[in-house]
Amino acid sequence: MARGDPDRLYGRGPRPMLDSLPLALAFLAGTVGGIALKLAQAPALLTAGFAAAVLVAYALFSYAATRLRLDTETIGDNCYYLGFLFTLTSLAVTLYFVVEAAPETRADLIPQVISGFGVALSSTIVGVFLRVLMMQLRVDLDLRERRTRIELDEAARRFRSELGVSLGRVKNFSTESLQHASEREDRMREAMDRLMAQMQVELLNSAADFGPALRDAMRAQTDQVMADVTEAVRESSTAACEAIRQAMTELAQVAQAFSRDQAGAAQAVAQSVDSLKASAEALALGTEQSLARLNAAATGGADWAESLGARIEAETEALGAALSNAARRLDQVAPQGSGDA
Repeated sequence: MARGDPDRLYGRGPRPMLDSLPLALAFLAGTVGGIALKLAQAPALLTAGFAAAVLVAYALFSYAATRLRLDTETIGDNCYYLGFLFTLTSLAVTLYFVVEAAPETRADLIPQVISGFGVALSSTIVGVFLRVLMMQLRVDLDLRERRTRIELDEAARRFRSELGVSLGRVKNFSTESLQHASEREDRMREAMDRLMAQMQVELLNSAADFGPALRDAMRAQTDQVMADVTEAVRESSTAACEAIRQAMTELAQVAQAFSRDQAGAAQAVAQSVDSLKASAEALALGTEQSLARLNAAATGGADWAESLGARIEAETEALGAALSNAARRLDQVAPQGSGDA
């Protein structure tokens, strides 16, 4: 392939005379050398080889020279024309020798003329060969363009096929993503339903266990408190009555001791004793009333505990209903989210 030169434009350099100098030197060398060999009566094969050597040297120099680097088509044309010029020069020299020879010796020059024609044709043959060879080394822009177009078509075809495959993969990925999203939403909805159901059951069980236990605990605590209070009141009443009885006995004894001397004082003391008895009876009656009030308070505490348990059960049922409503709202929101996806 021909090597391009950035300083060249359309196969011609910036200095045409410098590029034509090797051609002129090759022409002079081939012409002068061929005439010299003719005059020196050199063998025909040597003369033909010299012309061929000049043509080959010019072709190699023009192709490999750094400053020249002519395109192969130009080098082939120059070699063809140089070979043709060498042929014409050889024929001209041969005919000149025939014309200058004496008429008696012209018949003897016929073999020399034939050999001269052979030498002349050999340079033309070498020039044509070099031209054909250089034409083979020429860069065929049309062929390269066709190959480039074919490669571009193949690349475009591969690109379209790969693009179709990529689009198919993207479509499959989108479908799989939607399926996974739907399955994930279904699993989340099922898990939420199970969780809400478990929470509702646990709350109901807790409320069912907590209400009776609270009522029993309140009733037991109230009974214990009332028993303790009743026992304390009974003990205090018994002690008070015993103390009053002892005081009354002592007062009676004292009254009997002083009855001999002070009858009026004894009567007053008797009245005092009677009033004390009345006070004791009133105290006993007040104690019984206090016990009755305590019993009533205990009964009211038990009723309050029962009402509290009923209220807790009602609030638990209301909480379960609220959880059920929240679960239904989640079920309604989930399809809308999947539709937006």
